[in-house]
Amino acid sequence: MIRNLKSKLKAMSSSSPSLNHGQGSAASPPNEPGSSLEDGIRINGAFDYVEVNRSREKNNTDDSDNKHHVKAHTADNKIHTSLENHIKARGDFGGQIVEEADGFFVRKRTIYEINTSYGKINLSGLMTSEFPNSRWWTRLNQNLHSRDIVFLDTETTGLAGGTGTYAFLIGLGYVTDQGLVIEQYLMRDFDEEYPMLQSVMKTLKKFRVLITFNGKSFDWPLLESRLVYSRLGTITWEDAHLDLLHTSRRLWGQRLESCSLSSIEKSILSHVREDDIPGSQIPGIYFDYLENRNPDMMKRVIQHNEWDIAAMAALLLHVNSLYQDPMGRGDAYELLGAAKELERNYKIQEAAACYQRCIQISQKHSLTVEAKKRLAYLKKRYEGPEEAMDIWIDLIKEEGNLLIFPLIEMAKYLEHGKKDFQKALKCTDRAILLADARSGNSSKLREELFARRRRLIRKLERSLRNGVEGFEGGQFSIS
Repeated sequence: MIRNLKSKLKAMSSSSPSLNHGQGSAASPPNEPGSSLEDGIRINGAFDYVEVNRSREKNNTDDSDNKHHVKAHTADNKIHTSLENHIKARGDFGGQIVEEADGFFVRKRTIYEINTSYGKINLSGLMTSEFPNSRWWTRLNQNLHSRDIVFLDTETTGLAGGTGTYAFLIGLGYVTDQGLVIEQYLMRDFDEEYPMLQSVMKTLKKFRVLITFNGKSFDWPLLESRLVYSRLGTITWEDAHLDLLHTSRRLWGQRLESCSLSSIEKSILSHVREDDIPGSQIPGIYFDYLENRNPDMMKRVIQHNEWDIAAMAALLLHVNSLYQDPMGRGDAYELLGAAKELERNYKIQEAAACYQRCIQISQKHSLTVEAKKRLAYLKKRYEGPEEAMDIWIDLIKEEGNLLIFPLIEMAKYLEHGKKDFQKALKCTDRAILLADARSGNSSKLREELFARRRRLIRKLERSLRNGVEGFEGGQFSIS
């Protein structure tokens, strides 16, 4: 309907010389006083037209031309009034109705000022922090700088993605001197998608790093497909897209039942949303709005999207503070996650310190075991297997222990390092017993254990034939 009205408007304007912007009437040369109507005054994205004061000069147009002008001007105003009423009927949702060359959409701008807190996180860190030495944990090709960052979150017509799914609400967040600015772009019907995407594209191009939550799998691929489908091109965020979902799973995947953004907000950021709506209901709410134009539920969707952007900003600050000082800020789960990331980046001493601290404060057996396993691996690799022996012995002596890997590691060291075939055989035999007791072990593991046992027996028999018993030293026993 909007396109038809605009087409009629353009046709009406072109049919009347007095309505062509930048051109004079038949009796008046261009740029002469009284020769045309002004370009107009923008009112919430629509146009209202006013005549230029013609008192300084009379034109030579005859009465019939004047009548034609009045009729064309009246029709022009009627079309504009109809168009404006139609656009306004869709609502502005507390934002601004924006007109682009190809249509209308709504843009809402919200500012979280410098000292605003989101949960327990003060957002002032966005303005003061440049995230030094962040490249190692973000896995990006550069350190983060607050003014380079744009946060992205979308609300869509479906949760499965695909070419038939639209992003009807796109939220962008970025940092200015005023604070965290959240801009939300809303298409109130499908004819508003193209101008909305044009404006979103202009904003995204100003930034170097994209930050999302599950955006690598959902938000950005979906938005990218709509941009390409609309022939607006795309933006390549190669090594410049930080998905905070993956970062969160590394830190809290073992602690939380769900690593959804709302769960992390409540458990980690200490922020509880009031009167929020589940994301699963949002597509249905949008389709209901298209049918009845009731804005009430859509306002809650817009608020949900705003909270998602603010939560990402707070989460970024919290994660950065943990990775910068895991020993001082992290709990056992966070220490384990930070240690793994440090190990991945060959920060071995820092990783070992985090593993040791995790072992000291952890109240969960599985967490302690994993930290000991990772610490023993570091010691074996960088200091030698003998340095890891104490940890392996500690693991196998724990009550109710059913762990096989420390026995295998000890057997390897005793066989190849110490040449103590007797103790290596004892470790292997115990590993075989545990493998028999655990139904989940693979046949390949059992085959490897029995192959080791046969090899150790041959080595032990050979040493006895040569008059040399397998060395049996050390301070520990395998029972």
